[in-house]
Amino acid sequence: MNKKKGRQSGVQQPQLASDSIGETVLSSDVAPKPSGNVDVISHEAISGWAWNPLDPDESVVVDIYDGSDLLIRVRAERFREDLRTAGIGTGKYGFSVPNPSALLPLARHRVAVKRAVDGVDLPGSPQWMLRPEVGFDFSLIQFLESAASASASVARWPEDLDQQVTLTLRVLNQLLNARNSLNENSPLLSDPRLQDLLHEAEISDWTRELIAKVEADFAPIHFQNVDTPLVSLVIPVYNKFRTTYNCLRSISETLPKSSFEIIVVDDCSRDETLLAGFVVSGAVKFIRNSRNQGFVRSCNAGASHARGKYLFFLNNDTLVRPKWLDELVSTFDDVPNVGIVGSKLFFEDGSLQEVGGIIWRLGDGWNWGRQADPKEPRYCYLRDSDYVSGAALMLERELFEQLKGFDEYYAPAYYEDADLCFRVRAAGKRVVVQPASEIVHLEGVSAGRDVHGSGMKRYQLVNHRKFYERWKEILSTHRFNGEQPEVEVERTVKRRAYFIDDTVPTPDQDAGSNAALQHMLALMGLGYKVTFLPADNMAQIDPYTANLQKLGIECLYAPYYWSVEEVFRKARVKPDLVYLHRFVNASKYASLVRQHFPDCFTIYNVADLHSLRQQRELAVVGSLGGAPRISEEAELAAMRQVDSVLVHSSVEAGILRQKDPDLRVHTVPWTVLPRPCATPFTDRSGYAFVGGYNHKPNVDAATYLAREIVPLLSKADPGIVGFLVGSKTPPEVISLEAQNLKVLGFVPDLTALLHRLRCTVAPLRYGAGLKGKILESFAHGLPCIMSDVAAEGLNLPPQLEWLVAQTAAEFSNKLLTIHEDEALNAKLVTYGLEFIQQICSSDAIQRLLGEATTRQN
Repeated sequence: MNKKKGRQSGVQQPQLASDSIGETVLSSDVAPKPSGNVDVISHEAISGWAWNPLDPDESVVVDIYDGSDLLIRVRAERFREDLRTAGIGTGKYGFSVPNPSALLPLARHRVAVKRAVDGVDLPGSPQWMLRPEVGFDFSLIQFLESAASASASVARWPEDLDQQVTLTLRVLNQLLNARNSLNENSPLLSDPRLQDLLHEAEISDWTRELIAKVEADFAPIHFQNVDTPLVSLVIPVYNKFRTTYNCLRSISETLPKSSFEIIVVDDCSRDETLLAGFVVSGAVKFIRNSRNQGFVRSCNAGASHARGKYLFFLNNDTLVRPKWLDELVSTFDDVPNVGIVGSKLFFEDGSLQEVGGIIWRLGDGWNWGRQADPKEPRYCYLRDSDYVSGAALMLERELFEQLKGFDEYYAPAYYEDADLCFRVRAAGKRVVVQPASEIVHLEGVSAGRDVHGSGMKRYQLVNHRKFYERWKEILSTHRFNGEQPEVEVERTVKRRAYFIDDTVPTPDQDAGSNAALQHMLALMGLGYKVTFLPADNMAQIDPYTANLQKLGIECLYAPYYWSVEEVFRKARVKPDLVYLHRFVNASKYASLVRQHFPDCFTIYNVADLHSLRQQRELAVVGSLGGAPRISEEAELAAMRQVDSVLVHSSVEAGILRQKDPDLRVHTVPWTVLPRPCATPFTDRSGYAFVGGYNHKPNVDAATYLAREIVPLLSKADPGIVGFLVGSKTPPEVISLEAQNLKVLGFVPDLTALLHRLRCTVAPLRYGAGLKGKILESFAHGLPCIMSDVAAEGLNLPPQLEWLVAQTAAEFSNKLLTIHEDEALNAKLVTYGLEFIQQICSSDAIQRLLGEATTRQN
């Protein structure tokens, strides 16, 4: 007799797991493992066998689960002749639970049989257990049909049937989704059996035509189910199913990395939306209002069903673009104190619709950037905004619930998003727009455009007055409509800073770039809006430019600006501070800053003293390799043109104060976040030298390591392997590869590599400034053996001074010691992490930079 897929009926003959038995009995070189088999899972019986061949006298305990619920625990101790015949010990290893249907009353259960000792499923488990009579019995069908007929016969108005229609659609939705999950290999609408059911049913021509239209026009969409979604997308809809379908299809074609669920709230639609469950399945929940509620109440209803950490309210008249959701989620992780984040919205033709908005003195709003060039720099970086559109708005569900959702004072729609943004800001959180999240908004498709007509759009005028009355005290600080929009859009900005460096920082490739980025973030923490100007290369270099923009740093680039001088000339609002990074920029632009912005506070960060580094290079190498010589006097001349000089090294601060006591010099390292290693010491091995190889001292250090230190270390322990890591690896470094020294070059995920090692090494023979490679090593929980030059300016505490080595032999001996002595390694790790927290915490750097940017009386 043929049986349907996935269904078992009657008591089957017991089966032996022959593969499992063979593995246990016949294998001579693999330790025996407990084994068994589930023979039957049905409403008549659940039976099988289990034994432990290492202890044949033991009775294995078996747990039977209904989904995640423990149903019953039994001991496998019944005698079975077939087991003894097969050579399975004494044969007393069977178990059986007769007639389990009383405990499994539903039509469909996922039953699992596991060993109690370790929770491992027995072979043949889990299985679906289905009742033969799946569905409704005849009496229930009669009752449901009579109830529907009675409701239809007494109804006088269409609204009288809304509750019954809602219930019926909800049940239909559940049944269709359940049926689809049982038929995973066949999309819902292409299943001929379902088509037969629909066409054989006694339904009206109107319903039949609607079903036929859905079948013909809309291909099935399925979203993968998730147990714990990170984000709950709430999409309120009213009719216009094709618009909703296109939105959902765009999501399915541009799936994010973040897990999500979709909650579609149907506000009593009368079109194909009624049959949305025929088209969309999986991680989608359809909720139908019992009566038309409007946008505000529909959003709140959808949020009440959400499971995600974040709520993302999305209009159905939208089409998402790549990274649309992940960039919003990342904003909460990377940007401090965010309460609400919104997306950059586009018209269907690709032109800009808005990047957040302005609310004016009388409560009227502007879409910032409307019809402008979407690639223009001022529309491409994260910033605070008066409001972000409810068409694409994300916030934490906990905050939404604390604020009791969208205020139904604005029902059915309009100004509820602006009001929520103002309430979030009043609660001490930021409202920001993240241009990296891009969404097409088909403006006017859902609610129209006429604010004076009889449609939904008229509520924009009604609620405008409500919003104004509630917030007029705060609005009194705003300008009137159209008055200085460039200033008004940055209402929260109190101070502005230009940050000038050669090119866009690449913090994953060199310490100087990382220091620049961290100082920009510290300036933002001090309340500055930071604008980055690349002096040598005005190109937009992604992902690095985009990464700055996502953090809230405005980046200026060609073809909108071609030079620093042009930026200075076109400045709409003068900067309060200009930060010049490196000697070449200070020497070029310090006087130009004074010319254009005479009252501006100017900082010059030397990064490292070029003249000092070159002096040491000449002493060690004998030449500068063709590089132009920079004199002490040239550096000092640039410093005398600025208000404050920054160095990373305390040694360099002392040198400068000695050369010119009138200089205002501040020692400011940069923020380094502790990222200690959780991998046990015994599971790690080796060491690394990390450095960007476009910096000549690192090339020299790698060569010194390979030729002088590694031979001594290999002689002591040939099993220790070192790695040369860093960007822009030249041929002379690649040629250093040996059996116990590997050249890895640029490694995008440096943390993953460092957490596989036991230490790092920094055998620099010349250089200047603070060494990022040592700070990063300590931050990753790795001791670093370093030269005097590498340690310079760190002001190491006594507990870490042992790490300094003078000769190749000393480097080799200390590397060997720290690689093998777990206790010493652990102590140094602890001291290193404490040191980083003390000198490189974000609070410490922000305080030091604040002191350096404060005018002296």
